[in-house]
Amino acid sequence: MKFSIPANALADAAAFAAKGISPRPANPILSGLLIEAAAGTLRISGFDYDKSARTQTAADIERDGNALLPGKMFTDIIKKFGKKTVTVEVDGTAAKLTAGSAVFTIGSMKVSDFPPMPPLPQSAGTVDGDVLAAAVAQIIDAASTDASVPALMGVKVISDGNELILLATDRYRLAEVSIPWTPSGDGFEALVRATWLRDAAKNLAGETQILMDGNNVGIRAGNRATTTTVLDQDFPKIRALFPTSTETEIVVDRAELGDVVSRVSLVAESNTPIRITASGTEMIVEAGTGESAQGKETIPCEVDGTDVVVAVNPAYLGWSLSVTTSENITLGFQENRAKPVLITGHESLSHLIMPVRL
Repeated sequence: MKFSIPANALADAAAFAAKGISPRPANPILSGLLIEAAAGTLRISGFDYDKSARTQTAADIERDGNALLPGKMFTDIIKKFGKKTVTVEVDGTAAKLTAGSAVFTIGSMKVSDFPPMPPLPQSAGTVDGDVLAAAVAQIIDAASTDASVPALMGVKVISDGNELILLATDRYRLAEVSIPWTPSGDGFEALVRATWLRDAAKNLAGETQILMDGNNVGIRAGNRATTTTVLDQDFPKIRALFPTSTETEIVVDRAELGDVVSRVSLVAESNTPIRITASGTEMIVEAGTGESAQGKETIPCEVDGTDVVVAVNPAYLGWSLSVTTSENITLGFQENRAKPVLITGHESLSHLIMPVRL
């Protein structure tokens, strides 16, 4: 196999395919990128049984063939060539990478040892890639990173008519976002790995297909596709926890509150909350007690309902404010102040944050 291609184009394609490689593969053969060259096209794939990533790009193919090259080393080397034209030649168990005066030789693994790539699932519908990427960014950090509760390390994806709904929680915060989409069949529900969805949503643009076949789910945009196996876990029914109405609502400028939270929390000791007191047209945000450092700021707001005194984790509140895009946000409080605080900026996005006992 021998082909030439601008190094930046090859590096971009290889980096995407490498998303299908586990950082700690169970079998060394799964650390490789499968490169198939034929008819002026390179197909590059990564696979680790739980997920896959594949892409195609044009190249000057001098000699057709297939090769399995060590993914991380290959990608790292190609990145260093910048925009130079790189020639990749594979002969037996060695691959030679040439760009200008630079020549690198790396090992090549047996293609026959690489497991067959799974077929792509059927399309379940289409969505605007930019909209999907933005929606993922608004909920993904609410997914847990605690491996002892694997279900919470996933994102629940629900197709409900013309809405695609994403749900995530780490028990202390809950996030729900819905976006318009065009289904091509019946509705579905799938629990997918948050880490996979985060990677898959990067750089999405234009018409994007959601792929689904029951045990596998995928995302396809242009000449790129990635798949993952569905998590066989019971995700909590968090949608029922989002209240349909609240006793008190506070409307406040999102950016201003975000700035205040970031400043006041500087004096909050680790794992301690900030306190919010709201009455009439003022909100007081403060942290620190006793002889320790203290901070306090007052900002304007609109309170509809009874006065509010609540303590919340500043990191969780700051996260919610940072991923919400609307100019103003609404903090909703239920009659029982021990219940989660509802944060909304627009109809399609809702966050819940558990209050901290004062």
